[in-house]
Amino acid sequence: MRLRLACLVCCVAALPLGAQAPRLAAGTFVAERIDREPLPQTDRVVDDDGTTYVIEFDRLLLSLRDDGRFRASLRYRRTLYAADPRGRDRRIPLQTMAVTGRYEIVGDSVRFTPDPSEETRGLRMLAGAVVNAREISLPFQYRNGTRERDRRLVMRRNDNIL
Repeated sequence: MRLRLACLVCCVAALPLGAQAPRLAAGTFVAERIDREPLPQTDRVVDDDGTTYVIEFDRLLLSLRDDGRFRASLRYRRTLYAADPRGRDRRIPLQTMAVTGRYEIVGDSVRFTPDPSEETRGLRMLAGAVVNAREISLPFQYRNGTRERDRRLVMRRNDNIL
């Protein structure tokens, strides 16, 4: 507890005089954009052999609880169009991926550490920025075909999800 408190004191002390870290309360955040494009969004990649990979991002929700736990949920669809004329399109229905874990807010950054599971194997701690009490900016990394994508999510607080 002392170490955690000492780290928090150091981070607050490092802020410029008169500056305050944005206060982020528990609640539900919805991704509005990936980079500058609104959701839903489609990412299309054509490999060297002519195979086309399409990912359609439908919705991403992030729920922050008072106890330092989070749950992130992503709805998406993947479609593969084979280059071989004998190949058939393989369109997969809308899928959902959920990740749970712990989060910590230090200064104006928010850090997410996923719980270890088969689905989260290979995921690492993710650090984003608290823009203000109603907005978070997070890195968003994924693979589409042979391409690695590094994007940025803009998430806004929305307490009227249902």
